Parts: sequence; C-alpha cells; structure tokens
Amino acid sequence: MAIDKYLDNITSQHRDKPKFISWLSAHLNKIDSAYNVVKSLDVNFDLDYAIGSQLDMLGQIVGRKRELPFQPMYGYSPILEDEYYRLVLKTKVAMNNWDGTVQSMYTIWDNIFGNDNDLDLQLQDNQDMSFNAYITGYVDLIQQQLIQHGYIIPKPEGVRVNYIGRSKVDFDIYHAMVVNVCKTETWTMDFDQSEKMQLNNYSSIVISQIKTETLALSSQPAVINYMLDENGNYILDQNSNKIVI
Repeated sequence: MAIDKYLDNITSQHRDKPKFISWLSAHLNKIDSAYNVVKSLDVNFDLDYAIGSQLDMLGQIVGRKRELPFQPMYGYSPILEDEYYRLVLKTKVAMNNWDGTVQSMYTIWDNIFGNDNDLDLQLQDNQDMSFNAYITGYVDLIQQQLIQHGYIIPKPEGVRVNYIGRSKVDFDIYHAMVVNVCKTETWTMDFDQSEKMQLNNYSSIVISQIKTETLALSSQPAVINYMLDENGNYILDQNSNKIVI
C-alpha cells in the first residue's frame, strides 16, 4: 500500500494546503505501516522463510520445542539451530497430518528431503510390530540423532523402528595378491679361461610372480689371451670373433 495514490485523489481545493497534506500523510503512513506488517505475516511465518523467534512461535503452535529433550552426542548443543529446527517443524506438521499408511511415510520423506536426490528411504515391515527403515545416502550427525529419536520418520504407537544406514557407493569385489615371500637365487659360474666364450647382453633380472634371479660370474679375474698376427692385429675367425688361445 502506497499513500501517493491517495494523496493524488485530493481535490484541487485542498491540494495546495501544506498543513492539510502533512496531516493526511501522517495518518496514511500509520495505516500503511500496519498494512505492511499484516501483509508480511504470511512470509515471515512461512516455515521456509521464518527465522529465530518466528520459528519459536511456530514451534509452540505445532507442538515441538527448539530445545531437544536429550543431549546430542559429540558435544552438540541440544538447542537446535534454525536449519535443523525448521526440518523438525516440517516433519512434525507432516506427522500431525499422517494417515498411518506406508505410502504417506514416503510422501513425507520426499516432501522434506525432496531436493536431495542422494538421500532415499526404504521401509520393510517385519510382521512382528516392528519395521526397518533403510536410509541410503549421507545424513550429518545431528540428522542421524534426530532420526534415531523419532523426530523425522513417523511411526504408529507400540511399533519399534530399526534405523539402518546404507551407503550409496557401490563397492565391487576385487581380488588381490599379498606377497610375503621374495625369493632370490644367485648362480655362480666358473669357466676355463682357455675356452672360447661369447657373452651376449641379456637382462639380468627377470620378474615373474615377484621372483628375482641373478646371474653372476666368478669373482676371480679372468685373463684371456688372444692370437695376434705379425702386425699386432687380432686374428678373427670366420664369424669375426677374436680367437682365444
């Protein structure tokens, strides 16, 4: 409500009278302020927008206090912050209107956590006056304790609820090998220095199922004599190898 449109309706006979305009504006401003307060009630006391004392007043109407009747674990305060108190009030409103059916429990859950696609609820009736509530996804510590104390999931009187958490991550089964033995073998070879030997370059370490094999020659220094011609050049055989004496 704005007062300008009312001031514009003043006749020309009084429009140029400043005292009259001031007197009328003062009264209209008071009415306008009261109108804005009444208009904002719906927004300020909407559960999605209410804060602080507004939520406390809604809690008195709904029947759920901000202070929990139990001490949360890990040193958390029993006085809920607005975020968690708003969650509790929404659930309490839904519980007050619950018709006792399983389908309505799913509807309540979806209305409260509908924006969280990673959080799911599955119910299983055990046919013994109890049911299992499987909660899949991440819930923080405060939400966990609210669920365990019956603040989130409605239940009939005399029925026991088993709350079971599940991970949404799929864990596949893998096979692994644990190696606890490393076997090392050393082969020592002696050879006659007068024999002709041809050693090619091969890998000296072969890994096969974590098995290491090392080939080592004799630690004694080997002296090999080669044949020379009259010019002091090595005499080669038909394969271009040096001839050993």
